[in-house]
Amino acid sequence: MALLFAAALVPLAAPGVAQAAPSCNSFTTYTVNEGYLRVPSIGWATGNINCDLGRGNVGDAVRVIQVGLNSCRGEALSEDGEFGSRTEAAVRREQARRGVSQDGRYGPITRRAGFPLPVFPTFETWNKVAGVCYNVG
Repeated sequence: MALLFAAALVPLAAPGVAQAAPSCNSFTTYTVNEGYLRVPSIGWATGNINCDLGRGNVGDAVRVIQVGLNSCRGEALSEDGEFGSRTEAAVRREQARRGVSQDGRYGPITRRAGFPLPVFPTFETWNKVAGVCYNVG
């Protein structure tokens, strides 16, 4: 009689190696005194903001950080929702300002360092409240 053993295979990270966060694919909106703050998230309005964006990502989550870098840091990025070389370079500059690893990716470490995001006057619009930014941590 043969015995059959089944085991679930679980990928393990090497000790001390951080696993990448899942990609942000939308945003969560928070109410602040001046209006509405959008933070990239996994899914719309989920509050799951521990996610990652980098070259090749596309969508509203990318647009949120592009608008933030333009409005809060004076960058001149296209707010097209495409994470390309110019967005990557702008994220690197912000990471340098914040004293974190300059990998050009928006993720939990960069966000917790105080990534700047703008405030929107209404829930439905992409127009910004001039001069109002929050450093999201």
